Amino acid sequence: MNRTPRSKQRRFRLVGIAAGAVLLATPQIRAQASSCATVHSASLKMEATPYHMYFVDSAKAVEAENGGKPKTSEAISVGGAMYLLSHGKWVKSPLSLADMNAERDKHDWTKDRCTHLLDESVNGEAASVWRAHVVTEMSAVDTDMWISKSRGLVLKANSSIFTTWLPT
Repeated sequence: MNRTPRSKQRRFRLVGIAAGAVLLATPQIRAQASSCATVHSASLKMEATPYHMYFVDSAKAVEAENGGKPKTSEAISVGGAMYLLSHGKWVKSPLSLADMNAERDKHDWTKDRCTHLLDESVNGEAASVWRAHVVTEMSAVDTDMWISKSRGLVLKANSSIFTTWLPT
């Protein structure tokens, strides 16, 4: 079993967070399955809207590295760039949005599966809760998204990412 040095693991985690944020925030514009139209529309709106996102990485390996606690992080998308909080400092994403969008555009979004789960509120704002299942070459991602009924923006999301490969 090959082990990657901690610096490569951290860089891979940063790239993974950035890629996950892009998968959440900027899906392909071409034709999608009709069941995912609401999810994709909300995600496209996120591409044009500055936002501040909070992450909690609760993977058991991360908890072991972090004294048994989930690792938290943040990302800000503004002005066409993504900034990530890494070890207490803000850094520009190691991947450009153009690079992330190019990778995203290779994905066949018509194979995504989306299901409306229920309606509830987030901080007093009415929202529809959707579950999206996306499979790529590198991972499968299940995301529950709370989409504002009035603004059509993603208010909250919980993702489970299952990687199919590790860098060597």
